Amino acid sequence: MTSRVRKLKMTLLIKKNEIKLSKIEYETYVTLRKRQQMTIIYDMKQMGGRCISSVYENYQTIIERGMTMKHFRRLTFLLSFILILTAGGVVAMAANNGPCEDEEESYAYVQFYNSEKDDMIYVYSFRTPQEGIATSAKGAVYDKKTNTLTLTNCNMPDYMLSMNMMGDNFKIKLVGSSHIGMLCAWGYGYGGSVEIVGDGKLYVNEEQKKSDAIVLQPEGTKSYFRISGNAEVYVYAGKTDGSIVIADYTTVADCFVVNGLTGLKKEQASEMRYDEIQAIIVDMENSHDCHVYTKGDNGKKYTVEDYVRTYYNDDGSIKAENVKGYTLYELMLMPGYTDKYYMREIDATDGVFDSEKYGYTDTEENVNGYSYRSTMPAKVYIDQNTGDRCVFMRDAVDDSYKEFENFKYDIKGELGDVTDKYGNVMSYCMVEKSKDNVKFTDVEFDDPDYLLSQGYKISGELEYIKGFYKVYSNAKSAVLTSKTQTACKHTSKVNKVTKKATMTTDGIITTTCKSCGKKLSTSKIAKVSTVKLSAVSCVYNGKVRTPAVQVKDSAGKALVKNTDYKVTYSAGRKSVGKYLVKVTFAGSKYSGSKTMAFEINPKGTMIVKKAAGKNSIAIRWSAQKVETSGYQIQCSTDSRFRKSNRTATLRNNATTYYKISKCNTGSVYYVRVRTYKNVKVSGKVVKIYSAWSKVVAIKAK
Repeated sequence: MTSRVRKLKMTLLIKKNEIKLSKIEYETYVTLRKRQQMTIIYDMKQMGGRCISSVYENYQTIIERGMTMKHFRRLTFLLSFILILTAGGVVAMAANNGPCEDEEESYAYVQFYNSEKDDMIYVYSFRTPQEGIATSAKGAVYDKKTNTLTLTNCNMPDYMLSMNMMGDNFKIKLVGSSHIGMLCAWGYGYGGSVEIVGDGKLYVNEEQKKSDAIVLQPEGTKSYFRISGNAEVYVYAGKTDGSIVIADYTTVADCFVVNGLTGLKKEQASEMRYDEIQAIIVDMENSHDCHVYTKGDNGKKYTVEDYVRTYYNDDGSIKAENVKGYTLYELMLMPGYTDKYYMREIDATDGVFDSEKYGYTDTEENVNGYSYRSTMPAKVYIDQNTGDRCVFMRDAVDDSYKEFENFKYDIKGELGDVTDKYGNVMSYCMVEKSKDNVKFTDVEFDDPDYLLSQGYKISGELEYIKGFYKVYSNAKSAVLTSKTQTACKHTSKVNKVTKKATMTTDGIITTTCKSCGKKLSTSKIAKVSTVKLSAVSCVYNGKVRTPAVQVKDSAGKALVKNTDYKVTYSAGRKSVGKYLVKVTFAGSKYSGSKTMAFEINPKGTMIVKKAAGKNSIAIRWSAQKVETSGYQIQCSTDSRFRKSNRTATLRNNATTYYKISKCNTGSVYYVRVRTYKNVKVSGKVVKIYSAWSKVVAIKAK
């Protein structure tokens, strides 16, 4: 493509007087292009000749909030595309090899960009990068002679690799395994093709932090994405939405020349033509006495206000003072009124208004006129709860003017349509802040899905663009290879756990071909069925107690400790008490956990002496003072203690004697004793007992 064609992009409309830009405005555009090294997206036709500085402010806002590729697609139409169409059809772009080196029009570069850190790393740039920007990346080397970027085990998963105006023979050679967050190629009217070569592998968006993996932006060129040789590209879409590949506004429907793409869709390109009004908030507190004029038979009313102003030189001295002039307004009847008009400024001119000279007729009528308090173009939304139309206008939250939000305004009625000198028609409407006090933050307002969830749908129509396509695949992942690659024999296989086993469900191992990525088979990982302790209780011995853990799967196979699972014991485990054992399943095959408990019981005691008295019996036992709080004695006429049990609890571990009264003469009583200790379990005091002593029989007298 010649330099003349490239210059057409910015100068065509200017030369045709369809858009007039001052030198400062044009330089603002060029500055934006240089600073960001990306395409500025806006519709210059709809700008209607408005100063480009407003575009700069909007673009800066987008940059500050963080522009994603999703935003790029949503904004749609590239400046280059709009300008080329305006020239009268699509310009055929010839193939260009090597990076663009036009001194005026080239912004060719290869860069890594991290939007979260706002970090740019240039591998190649036709123009000198900004001061402080890195000019090399580890594992990435560009050779201008062959127009090839070589990635050797380049690990930059948080960076987007982007290319701009690098021509139609640009290649990325893969050596080893490299990782990037996104790949994006821009044509910008010159050429932006990418060919992947080499024997290595490239992983794109494997962490799924970006919406899309590979993005092709031809921008009026016939750009392609190809893979050659044995190179493999692993692509992943975003976690919730996005595409593994996408090309916006391409003239080539088959721009992805690769194998392995699934779910590829080719649609005619379109853009949303939004309904837009000039939203006007009228200053109803200040009225103007307007003398009415008409012009011809157009049915419109006009008024004039005189002014006197002073002009100053650049050095601050007075150039001219008491210069008389007038401002011409169109009077637009305000909805809901018969005698109140909105004053739309048409022109301000130095001199004296001569109605007869300029074709205006004095009606000798006076009406009340009102100027605007605020006015701005605004997209129209539909309140789905009521069906009413509304707009949102950004305004300060309070008088400090430090925080801004987007407030809902109701459309009270139409003032009328206004056609500017460029042929653009804009509906002028009165608006008032809605009484329901609906408002959204900038982040919320920039998300159409969120607005829709709140009941607000943007008004507009989808318009298809002949000769242009949107090509994309919303598959979650794919392995892309060369079209010319021979059929894979699957000689190299890799097993990957795609679902871990738990205590309730089996896991899955998926076997794929290492070369082509095709899924070959699946196998089961048996779920965990047995998790138990070697002992759930033991007797205090003054040492740390650590019962062993046994873990088996549903097939009876024992799992390996510290490989398939890890065991965590409660601290202590020397004193009498209750302790937890947590088994956490680990490794690549298992997940989940199970918690169990065991007790350390106090040492028991034994009855050393027994005696019988009149209607009573008595026992004496060995003292057990270590890790005990007291004793429990149990007496029964049943040798197996199934009924008629009498139980006594002694709170002093020094006591070793107990007498039981009210016994029946001649009856045999069976007696046993055990120790206990009071311990805290989950904040509550509970008793932990020893085993019972050997039972003794005593016959009461």
